[in-house]
Amino acid sequence: MERPRSVSVIIPALDEEQSIGAVIEAVPRDVVGEVIVVDGGSQDATRDIARARGARVVREPLRGYGRACARGVAEARGDVVVIIDGDGAADPKEVPALVGPVLAGTADLVLGSRLHPSRAADVPAAAMPIHQRLGNELAAFLVRVFHGVAVTDLSPFRAARREMLVALPVRDLTYGWPTEVIVRAARARWRILEVPVSCRARTGGRSKVSGTLRGSTLAGWHILGAIAGRGHADRPTTAVAVPPPHAPDGSTPVVVVMAKQPAPGRTKTRLCPPLTPLEAAELYEALLRDTLDLVSGIRGVEMAVAVSPRNAVGQIARLAPRDARIIAVEGADIGDCLLGVTEELLLAGFSPVVAVNSDSPTLPAEYIARAVGLLSTCDVVLGPAEDGGYYLIGVRRRHPGLFADIAWSSPRVAAQTLERAAALGLRVVELPSWYDVDTPAELERLREELAARPPGVAPRTRAFLARC
Repeated sequence: MERPRSVSVIIPALDEEQSIGAVIEAVPRDVVGEVIVVDGGSQDATRDIARARGARVVREPLRGYGRACARGVAEARGDVVVIIDGDGAADPKEVPALVGPVLAGTADLVLGSRLHPSRAADVPAAAMPIHQRLGNELAAFLVRVFHGVAVTDLSPFRAARREMLVALPVRDLTYGWPTEVIVRAARARWRILEVPVSCRARTGGRSKVSGTLRGSTLAGWHILGAIAGRGHADRPTTAVAVPPPHAPDGSTPVVVVMAKQPAPGRTKTRLCPPLTPLEAAELYEALLRDTLDLVSGIRGVEMAVAVSPRNAVGQIARLAPRDARIIAVEGADIGDCLLGVTEELLLAGFSPVVAVNSDSPTLPAEYIARAVGLLSTCDVVLGPAEDGGYYLIGVRRRHPGLFADIAWSSPRVAAQTLERAAALGLRVVELPSWYDVDTPAELERLREELAARPPGVAPRTRAFLARC
């Protein structure tokens, strides 16, 4: 079996203080390199217990089982991810049985079946109430019939190659996420394998799904929708219809890419060495063009490009899509540029305005689309970068003070921005963290990520790295 750090266990959790500790302790650390607990807003001691048991705790501000799973996958460092619930119903000691086929290269997705013919008779009624069992069997039957996958259970206990899971276009971030993963994987011709696993009664709390009529009804609706391929499963949930580009009306969302001139000696200088100044400028142009393609593929939003310095407008305009709005920005720092472009777009009638950096070409487009949707109910959306800055910031109204008194180009940028927002009384929602490419270590990380991703991801950056 591969080195331990190649496997990450992800545990979505919400008020699981009675069971989370034992679940973490039972994870076989000779196989698993890290345990990530994605907390959806617990009101009990779940987070403290998880940290005390050695897990990395990640907070997901938005509710939704699928959202917690997706956040965990995005945060994971392992080559293979295992998802297991935190209620104690699944046995973490069975993790090796799930990850073995993935690590061996014989399967892309391994599902742990509680209802496998060899285990079904052993499932206690307390672990799986009759309505849950019948519903599960029906859903598995429909998956077999409509998608040709020989499954007996839609258990959330599963393992998959992380890079493949990240690239899978799963849209349901609530109850239907586990089922849609199977459906999407089948359509993508993944090798799907089912292995028998045990099923125990949960060791604490009440199930958020089978424990309530509302939870069971919503879960059933989302599961059937994922199997049937209802409309929402095939488009971003935050996409909205917008007026024509020439007529913003105050409810037209716009995503603006913050772009700099690709100039040798002034662009990506922290990458020199190993790159030459000319190569660093060429890399930045590739990053920028891939980012522009990423944003242009998001439906329901307009696109703008903020260009600095002003005399680079013509150069950047040739790289951008024809319908993108090109806006020249100037200032002493990135804060001045962000303030200038957001205010210009808001005054022009766009709202919300979401600004993204231009050097994170593998950023999931869903994060950007999610930011647009979140700004219907909050004041600011922030996408924190792993170096302490942020890769995205979105607003729906003018907040000039939001960009004031920030130590730009320092590890305190995101933290100080949150402090400024709190001082202004603004409600902020944070997205999952991501990384940008500023250092040789980050460049190597990008190289490794692209080597494991489908060839259509960041093609220009991929081509540059292939020749350098």
